[in-house]
Amino acid sequence: MKVEGRVSWFGGPNDEGVDPDEALAFIYSVEEAPHLFLPEQPEGTTGLARRLDPQVFYVACRWDYDITPPEMLKAHYALVTARGTGARRLAYPADWGPHEDTGRVADVSPGLLEELGITTDDEVTVIFPIAREMEDEL
Repeated sequence: MKVEGRVSWFGGPNDEGVDPDEALAFIYSVEEAPHLFLPEQPEGTTGLARRLDPQVFYVACRWDYDITPPEMLKAHYALVTARGTGARRLAYPADWGPHEDTGRVADVSPGLLEELGITTDDEVTVIFPIAREMEDEL
């Protein structure tokens, strides 16, 4: 899968765009992907979306589960490239989104947005899957 278009950020304790109890689309517990989450649930929240560690590189796209089922998403990276800066990083698929009404193709962690040197509505390319074994090559 390859998508290109505008990006925004999501997840973590400061994301007021998600409800305090908002779940993730295909990760149902911290134990399924502990590397994505803060050690403790942020105060006043119960959902996994707010528990995401904003410094971990993760991405949400409108995955087609017939082509990229949840187990495949959990087993591979996505490669996110900022079209304006050329920076690219591997990211863990963490959720489904953004909503189609936003006109965006991906949501990424605040840390990834910063690392890529971009802001909301800048352009990215997301390629999935990238084998976890490729980590050292990228």
